[in-house]
Amino acid sequence: MKHFKLFLIAIFTFSLLVGCGGKSTKVVLPPGISSDIAVLSLGADTSSLNQDQIVLLNHSLNWMDRDIMRALKRKGFQPVRINNEHDFNGEGNGYLLKVSITDHKMIPKGVRLLAGMMAGTDRLKAHFDLIDSNFQTILSWDDVQGSTRGGTYCAQTINRNAAKKIADYLTHSY
Repeated sequence: MKHFKLFLIAIFTFSLLVGCGGKSTKVVLPPGISSDIAVLSLGADTSSLNQDQIVLLNHSLNWMDRDIMRALKRKGFQPVRINNEHDFNGEGNGYLLKVSITDHKMIPKGVRLLAGMMAGTDRLKAHFDLIDSNFQTILSWDDVQGSTRGGTYCAQTINRNAAKKIADYLTHSY
């Protein structure tokens, strides 16, 4: 029994040191390029949605707001969330990332449970603007993702794509 416990501890330690985290995807920015990014979530237009749809969308958006911070950190950036565009002064925050949801379709889990794949896919479309410290838009793009796995899966994919796009732009444009 003692040998079995030691074996499990060795496997656990080995997996932590070698394989669990995967390889690091942090970027190395050129000298003089800031890794500071202020993130402003502009939300979505909910005027045409009923209360249940608003709740589903807000759940996905709240999750997306937290996840974009994690995605940027994984790439080696230093993100900070701001609540107002005027909070970005260009000093200390090299860039401002503005995120707005331009289209969305969220299917309740109960409907998905009953109808399965026939319920359709959740869809999330986001618009991004990356603004430099001189308040100039240096990168602007849209991304759309659909999935039967739910709105948070769509948000995670969009966030991962955004972090990669920003990293690629900043490492290859200067």
